[in-house]
Amino acid sequence: MTRQTRHFAGAFAAMVFVGASWGANVPVTKVMLLHFDLISMAAIRTIAAAASLGLLLWTVEGARALRIDLRLPRFLMLGFIQASFFAVYAFGLYWSNPITAAAIGVVGPLVSAVTVRLAAAQRFDPGFGTALVLTLAGGAILASSSLFGQGGVTFGGGEPILLFSNALWTLYSLKAQAWFDRASQLHRAYVASLSAMGWLILCSLVLIALGTARSPFEVHDRWLWTQLIVVAVMASGFGSYCWNIGAARLGVAVASLWVNLVPFFAVLWSMTYGFMPNGFQIVGGLVALSGVVYMQWRKLAVTQPA
Repeated sequence: MTRQTRHFAGAFAAMVFVGASWGANVPVTKVMLLHFDLISMAAIRTIAAAASLGLLLWTVEGARALRIDLRLPRFLMLGFIQASFFAVYAFGLYWSNPITAAAIGVVGPLVSAVTVRLAAAQRFDPGFGTALVLTLAGGAILASSSLFGQGGVTFGGGEPILLFSNALWTLYSLKAQAWFDRASQLHRAYVASLSAMGWLILCSLVLIALGTARSPFEVHDRWLWTQLIVVAVMASGFGSYCWNIGAARLGVAVASLWVNLVPFFAVLWSMTYGFMPNGFQIVGGLVALSGVVYMQWRKLAVTQPA
């Protein structure tokens, strides 16, 4: 196996793990928000993620790798962007149905492409216009499930917020690759999680002190805590690390196309929690997904040698 083959095989494995872990995150977060306040839950998740990443980093690279060499303004800004993503994503998911949230996630790569274009001045991938039309058509089919009252699973109103969170994550990804000097992807994920943890803990303490949020330690159900911590470690921790690997090797825009695995796994996990999709959401998701598949096909056709 050549070095380039191993390079892309590693990226492939990393992005499959991202799809599986982030897919599980959709229904679990939806359920957790019934018991935990939003910011407090996000703070607990980042604590678990930072701790697990720090332990893995110490094991793999040694104690010196735990030292933060990033300048303070960038350290704070990187964590602020990631913390904002966690908060906005959870807020959007709170007002969404997990099946619809998973289905509309297929539009995420287009949102990422626009964000990369605006933030990094990179050109759109080939086929972007056609892909945009297809994904918008898929979104219209998804919305029609509520217009025609087909089934109990419809739009909750938070889906556009989820798409905005996708733009925040893309911005974080760009900065995580640009602001470090030869640091490993594991170190970058650890530093970002550590900074985000600080922001979310501070925000959570302020909200609890003001009486607008309750302490997460008021929840005593061990099974709820187990689900929260396990998914935090897998999705926010190791999932973020694997995402950094994919973004570094494939580029942020192309890696975002792999996020289309998230809806597939999210629907599977959502069904275990009793959230069943209806026909409109299945068809709408497939139409929207076809747009991104078309864009990827055009990109491959252009880059392949004659």
